Amino acid sequence: MVAWLWKVLVGVGLSALAHAAFSAAQHRSHTRLAEMKYEPLPTDIVLQTLLAFALTCYGVVHTAGDFRDRDATSELKNVTFDTLRNRPSFYVFQHSGSSLLQPSDTTRSSNLNVPSSDDIRLKF
Repeated sequence: MVAWLWKVLVGVGLSALAHAAFSAAQHRSHTRLAEMKYEPLPTDIVLQTLLAFALTCYGVVHTAGDFRDRDATSELKNVTFDTLRNRPSFYVFQHSGSSLLQPSDTTRSSNLNVPSSDDIRLKF
């Protein structure tokens, strides 16, 4: 079937589920206002809920596309050993080791004002 048809099927199923939920809430509020004893949901609401759920699940399964094999050998048969453990998401190009390769700044270290031992007094 056409791909857009499955998406329409999911939309119809979700709207039917929303309608069934609204109908169930309306039924509950009606029984409370009428001060009736507890009554189960009418069968038409239950059937609408089950049918809409099945319709939505069927549309979602077909919209998702083809499933993959559980066995990973079908995907890994074309991969070489060198690229098997390749993880591009772990590549880091700005790390703390880059500061080790920068030239040291000697002018900054000579401008520091180091206090002499006369300026330092211990307080007890």
